[in-house]
Amino acid sequence: MKKHLCQYAIVRFLPYRETGEFANVGIVLMCPETGYFDFRLLTKVRRITAFFEELDAGIYRGARNDFKKELVRIQDFLAPKTDTPGFTDTELARHLFAELTRPREVMMRFEGVRVVLADDPAHELDGLFAHYVERNFSTRAYQEKLLEKTVHKVLQGAHLNKQYKPQTIGNAATYHARFPFVNTQDGKVLRAIKPLHLAQDDPAQIFDHGWAWLGKIEKLRALHLLPERVLFPVQGPAEQRGERFDTFQEITHKLADEGVVVVAATQVDRIIEFATVQ
Repeated sequence: MKKHLCQYAIVRFLPYRETGEFANVGIVLMCPETGYFDFRLLTKVRRITAFFEELDAGIYRGARNDFKKELVRIQDFLAPKTDTPGFTDTELARHLFAELTRPREVMMRFEGVRVVLADDPAHELDGLFAHYVERNFSTRAYQEKLLEKTVHKVLQGAHLNKQYKPQTIGNAATYHARFPFVNTQDGKVLRAIKPLHLAQDDPAQIFDHGWAWLGKIEKLRALHLLPERVLFPVQGPAEQRGERFDTFQEITHKLADEGVVVVAATQVDRIIEFATVQ
């Protein structure tokens, strides 16, 4: 499938020019070659009011709606030209996008124009919105992968990385779980390390994810499939009080009760101490 060169820009909401604070609230994307133009704008006002606590939500809604009208006018202008095969007004499309994204001292403004190759501009637009506005990279799975990379670097720095490989512990007939760092000698699993992200925004998410791994540990131990030494380097909430921290404490204490060594992911010395095979 042919890839098309597309231009896109991040929409920023900047209510206070004096401070320069902003929030990413949308994406606009233009493919001059085909005349494709579309946009995605944030509809969840809660994120805006959480960041700008003193701001009336109606101010964002009003700015967004006025801005949306401008974007729809561009869509309506281009629609008759793109409905017929062989779009030829490439320069017009570029001009419209350049005019739209030029610097303005307004609440809804653009961070700058970027380019991307896309075989499906609509799919690319959704992906850009998910990344820059919805921040899909901040999911629990993503954060846990970052923790795994951190632990890998710690092991590598201590020349221990070759002793640890990803491995499924357990067996298919009963129960099994995948651990990213497992030390095995003569076919016997001696140590297992599982970085765990427990800093989600919602205490229920912290509980659910932590309890899922607590259940895995309990099941593997009950079946005599768990190695004697298991380490969980954990990332918890930044604050030391409140519902999130209390839930984090509950989960880590229960893991410790199951014989799991729980340390902060930042405690490099303790990770190396655990990982070193005597």
